[in-house]
Order: sequence, then structure tokens, then C-alpha cells
Amino acid sequence: MEFLDGVIAQLSETPQRVEDVVRGLSEEQLSWKPTEFFSIRENVLHLRDIDIYGYEKRLRLMLTEDYPVLADINGASLAIERNYNAQPIRPALDDLRRSRAISVQRLRGTSTQDLNRKAEMQGAGPIDVRRLLELWTEHDRGHLADLMELRRAIEAGAGPALAPHQAA
Repeated sequence: MEFLDGVIAQLSETPQRVEDVVRGLSEEQLSWKPTEFFSIRENVLHLRDIDIYGYEKRLRLMLTEDYPVLADINGASLAIERNYNAQPIRPALDDLRRSRAISVQRLRGTSTQDLNRKAEMQGAGPIDVRRLLELWTEHDRGHLADLMELRRAIEAGAGPALAPHQAA
């Protein structure tokens, strides 16, 4: 259960870590894009959508159905279609926290044997729950690193200026 305990801990911490990164940032800073990649706001909304429509749903299907087919999710297309940079961040943070709580609760009821349950993931082939959880935690780590890098760039003056009381 060591693997599962580590996954549960990481997945549980992500919503708060995301909130910590965005705290005190202006709307302009949240939408700032130094490159063609995601802004802070886009990262947060992407995490929310991939959680709700991807990982939460995939986990539920894998734990309740025999060899389900898991749809591929194109995160870049979702960002464009949903115009992430024009959406408010608070509902996305709340949705991410809610979705993640559901998944963490589901994982707390998961056995070691459940980690071997399999599915067919479109575009990737056969996958088991263990590998799904590895991909999920890797996805979180990557976006948290991107968020922290963008926050550091803003604090260093590369992006829109922080208000004096926000520079802590």
C-alpha cells in the first residue's frame, strides 16, 4: 500500500499547492503568457478539466467496469475551445478541489489488487490502474512545476508587476 499511500498524499496536496501559487496574483498576472504555452490561469483550468473529464472519470470506470475504453482528452484543444484565459479562476480552483476530493476518497477504498485492473486507453493502448495513477501524478508534478516557474518569473519582474503588498 506504500505506492497507493504516496499517490493519495500527492493527489490530495495538489489543489492546495495550486491555490498557494495563485494567491495574491492579479487578473493580468494570472493570464500572462511569456511563451505560447499556458498562463497560470490556463494551467489551473487545464488541471481542472483533465481531472474532471479525464482522470476522475477514468479511475471510476476502471474500478467499476471490466476493461473499459477510456477516451483520449486533448488538453490543448480544450484550452482553445473553452477560452481558458477569459474564465474566472475561483470556480476552477473550487472544481479542482471538489473533483480531487472525490478521487482521493475513491482511492482510499482501493485495494492493492485493484491496482492491476485494466482498461484500453485510446491512443495509448492497455493500461492498469497503477499506470494511470503514475501518469496522473506525473501530470500534476509537471503542471505544478510550470505554475511555480511562472510565479517566479512574475516575482522576478518578467511579467506584470506585483503590487507591493503581494510580493511576500
